[in-house]
Order: sequence, then C-alpha cells, then structure tokens
Amino acid sequence: MNLKAAAACFLLLSAAYASADYYEDRLKETRSYLTDIKKRLDEERRQIDKIDNTKKTVALKVDNLNETLDVQGKMISELTGESAKLRRDVQTLEKETGSLNSEIARIKDSVETSNIYLIDNIEYVNIKLLLFTKESRDTIKNMEIVETINTILMKKADEIAAKSARLEEIKTEKEDKSRDIQHLLRMKQRLVDEYNIEKTKLNQLVAVMEQDKESKREYIKILSRKQQDFEKKMDRIRTQLEENRKKEKTEEGDSTLFGRLKGKMDWPLEGEIVEFFGPKRVEGFQGTIQNKGIKISPSKHGDVRAVFEGTVKYVDNIRGFGNLVIVGHPGAYYTLYANMSRVSVQTGGNVAAGQAIGSVAVDQQPETPYLYFEIRKHNEALNPSEWLKPVRR
Repeated sequence: MNLKAAAACFLLLSAAYASADYYEDRLKETRSYLTDIKKRLDEERRQIDKIDNTKKTVALKVDNLNETLDVQGKMISELTGESAKLRRDVQTLEKETGSLNSEIARIKDSVETSNIYLIDNIEYVNIKLLLFTKESRDTIKNMEIVETINTILMKKADEIAAKSARLEEIKTEKEDKSRDIQHLLRMKQRLVDEYNIEKTKLNQLVAVMEQDKESKREYIKILSRKQQDFEKKMDRIRTQLEENRKKEKTEEGDSTLFGRLKGKMDWPLEGEIVEFFGPKRVEGFQGTIQNKGIKISPSKHGDVRAVFEGTVKYVDNIRGFGNLVIVGHPGAYYTLYANMSRVSVQTGGNVAAGQAIGSVAVDQQPETPYLYFEIRKHNEALNPSEWLKPVRR
C-alpha cells in the first residue's frame, strides 16, 4: 500500500470521527430520502385520484350501456311479440285460405255433378231436381234452373277465390313483415351482444383498476411507514447534531489552543522537508497529483512525537509503507504520522504534546528515510508547513 492508500485511510477515519460532518451528511441523506418518499407518495395519491376519476367515467359509460340495453331489450321484446303475432296471423290465414279453397273445390264439384242432382247448401233452399222428365218444356225449365244455380255457384266460387287471393296477399305481406322483423331482431341482438361485450370489458377494467388501487394503497402504507421512520431518524440526527454542537462549544477553548499553534507547532520529527504540500509532478505521469501532507527526512535521531495532546484513533502497519498513527485533537483536528518503523502507542490511548509515538529508522536502506505527516480539520487537508515552527538556519 502507498501514500495514496494511507491518505484514503485517513480520509475514512477522519470522516468517521468528524461527528459534525458525519451527522450533517446523514441529515442531508435522510432529508433526500424523505423528499423522495414524499414525491412518491404524492405520485401514488395522484394515481389513485386518476383511477377514481377513470372509474367514475367508466361507471357512467356502464350506466349508459345499461340504459341502452334496457331500451334495446324492450324493443327486442316488442319485436318478438309482434313476430309471434304475425306467425299466428299467417297460420290463421293459411287455415282460412285452406277452408276457402276446400269450399271452392266443393262448389266446382257440385257444378260438375249438377246434371244429376243438386246437393244441399247451407246458404240456399234445398232443391232436388231430376233432369230427365217426360215433358220437354219441363226439362228446359229444369235446365234453366240448373244453369241459374250453376251461375250462382260459380259466382260464389269466384267470390271465394277472390277472398282467398286477398287472404294470400295479406299472408304474403305478413310473411314479408315477419322476415323484416326477424332481420331487425337479429340486428338488435347483435347490437345487444356488442353492448354486453363492451359492458363486460368495462367491468373487467373497473376490477383491474380496483386491484391497482388496492396495491397502491398498500404501497402508500409502506411509504408512509418509511416516511415516519425517516422523520424519526431525522429527529434523532438533529438531536445528535445539537449534542455535537454543544460538545463542540465546550471544546471551543481547546480548539482555540490548537488553532493558536499555527506557525508555532513543534515539529513531529527533527529534520527537513523533502516533499511539500500541494501539487506534485510524478515522472512518467501526465499532469500532477495533490500531496495532502509533507515528507520530513530526519536530520539526527528518528524519534516521532505528537505535535499536540489528543487521543490515538488508529494504528496500523501498512505493507511496503510502514506504521501509521492517527491522533484526534479537540475541535475536530487530526494529525497523521506514517512510514514509521516502530510505533509505541495503541488505539484509544491518550498522548500529550511532545510525547513519543514511534520512530523512523535513520539507517534505512536503500531509500532515504522519511516521515509522512498530515494535519486535517474535519476532512480538509491543511498545509503542515504553515503550522510548524520556522526552521532556524
């Protein structure tokens, strides 16, 4: 692991211990989540309102369809009754026509056999005539009577035939009307079927919308619970922030002490700066990298000392880089000491200003020994050169 990894490690640790920034970030994050939940709740409620409005529109369409179906049903019922009456009328006419045709047949048969005798008819006086008499004038007279009777019968037959023809015309008219009504009934029934299909679709749509509405209601309940949880979380974070602010106020005096050391701070290691804070060009790399601290090469011994009192927040050995120590100071200040060959403190321990916390191996080979040193305020890297005492030449 290299200096970049150490700096990243320091960033993570400083963020974890910089409580004010940590809780501010949590507050922003929670507020963002809460805002998103409120937007989703509003959207779900708008969708439910939209569903309700659509259901009202669909319900109105269903009502209109029901009214139309009632009207069409009554029309179909009336047409069905009329069609049945026409069928009965046609049957009656067929019977009447049949009776008339039978009567015509009987009359014609009577005419054909009238040279022998006359049959009784309910509408005429009973006549019995023998055609063969002794007197010729009686025969002629009898023939005239027969002719008269035949004429009357044929006239009666013609009248019956005319009546039968008229009945046949009426029958044809009624049959035509019956066919028209049947055609109209089929059209009405198809229309009713289409209306019923449309009604079924609308009812299915209402059922689907009701299910969707119920799902959205359940989702709203879930979102509402989340909203309450986040609001409680925000209250807890605000409480913690307030406690941290109060704590920072109590530490303000100590923080001021650290701040007053700017430009007067003892060096963590006696030596000289071999790599400064700020942008740095690296061979083989286009552009620059940003140094968050400085490198100090020891001039005499390699003892490393804490620049100010505080609490050891982190101790670790980084392969290829050496030992690393992070010390937390009042007012959210941190100092980092890295590339040490030995460490003499433990995580959680308190250190005093000037207390030895480790050492740099002066005789380290083949590379030149150095201490990597950082100063931070919360997550902000500060230039250590501005805090350390000027070097006396």
